Amino acid sequence: MVAETSISVAGSYLVSPDYSGHAKLVIDAARGVVVGATFVGADTAELVHAATVAIVGEVPLERLWHAVPSYPTVSEVWLRLLEQVC
Repeated sequence: MVAETSISVAGSYLVSPDYSGHAKLVIDAARGVVVGATFVGADTAELVHAATVAIVGEVPLERLWHAVPSYPTVSEVWLRLLEQVC
């Protein structure tokens, strides 16, 4: 299963008023965990780090859903992605 969205969340405005980016998660639906992630755009290092923790730790999607990102930040894109798979 794949979840993808543009990174056009409220927090992206803090990086740039015309921020452009893309995010994708690859989900192992049988296990309910993230197995891959791609983030394209400025200041996506925080997104990559969170994805690394989720993948290496095999954090269940239901648990990730409750890890609410800071607002306003680019990390809000996690909510848009998880809404598609939870």
